[in-house]
Amino acid sequence: MATSGLPTVPAVAFPVRMLATVLTLALGWVFIYLDRTTLYPLLPVIGKEFRLTGTQQGAIASAYFFTYVALQMPSGVLGDRFGLKRVLMAMYALAGLGMLAIGLLARSYPLLLVFVALHAVGAGAYYSTSYGITVSSVTPERRGVSSAIVTVGMASGLALGLSLPPLLYQAMGSWRGPFVLLGFCTLALLPMFWVGVQGRPMSAGPAGSLGRLFRHRGLVLLGIASFFILWSQWVTLTWAPSFLYQERGLNLRQAGLYSAVVALPGVVGALTWGRLSDRLGRRRLLGVLLPFTVASLVGVALLRQPALLALALGGFGLTGALALNPLIVSWAGDMALKRPDLGVGTAIAGINALAVGSSIVAPVVSGRILDITGSLEGAFFLGALCVAVGWAILWAVPEEGVEGRGRAL
Repeated sequence: MATSGLPTVPAVAFPVRMLATVLTLALGWVFIYLDRTTLYPLLPVIGKEFRLTGTQQGAIASAYFFTYVALQMPSGVLGDRFGLKRVLMAMYALAGLGMLAIGLLARSYPLLLVFVALHAVGAGAYYSTSYGITVSSVTPERRGVSSAIVTVGMASGLALGLSLPPLLYQAMGSWRGPFVLLGFCTLALLPMFWVGVQGRPMSAGPAGSLGRLFRHRGLVLLGIASFFILWSQWVTLTWAPSFLYQERGLNLRQAGLYSAVVALPGVVGALTWGRLSDRLGRRRLLGVLLPFTVASLVGVALLRQPALLALALGGFGLTGALALNPLIVSWAGDMALKRPDLGVGTAIAGINALAVGSSIVAPVVSGRILDITGSLEGAFFLGALCVAVGWAILWAVPEEGVEGRGRAL
């Protein structure tokens, strides 16, 4: 029988307990992203209350991500040593308490920075633990699509975080109310983790080594490429609502809804590209998609008609960092699981620490561009340039564990 030139893979059928684990972790991402993203559409209101400059507003997001990045590698090492599930639950509880503190105790700009960072301490462990559980619990042919399902939680939380807070703010009459509400909702998920995340993730795996990790050329290059690719995400998530509100004439609610346009295509993209990457390879697919990411960011900077802006934001959602995250995670997992001495939690944490490093500088650099030029257009152009740099670096990253999969079926 003649066969097509593309490799084939078996149908992706999940055992019930494995599916429960993946779906529970996806739900956890809904609230991590919802909690985090709630800040962005409310930045104009918060900035007005505390009389903040653009740079100071950007520093709020930078304070979050500085702490978030600092927790990446320690949480991965701790997860490999003491159990990924145990570390995930303990730090998730801290993230919920941080949200409550923002809403109840942040009465000055310095306190706001402190409590935003406290939430980031808890949230910073979720990436390495959730994806460490995912990639170590599923077979290679399910790795891309499983990571995609977990990433759908990110996109869903992003959509809610950009669209829901303005509505809650209007209903509650205070920007603090949404943080308190979401803090309680975040804490309410802990029993679901205890019940839903089962099996192998409960046991401690091999202890990871940061020294071995940073001697792995492929993982380091993938992390550096991801640093530049994810720059565009931090610019868009942090500043798109303010950009649309202040420079494109939308009201606060419209700005949040338009920014949330990124999320739905992100869900479609994550599921589609994750599944395809299991067949075609991670690097090949990223090489095709990232030029469209660049074009979308240039469109956001240049276009003024609302319908075209929505189209550009949707294009960014479909081909941007959020939709492509399953490919990067799976690629890291492919390499890490070839080297058990690395520790999968440590490897994923290290990659994400390098990648999310751009989140520390991108928001404040974008705010500085706003202060100097009076516009955020330059910030989106810089984001497009960074994606192009990341695209070029990816071609030097070796690809393992994908080529040839299923060719003999």
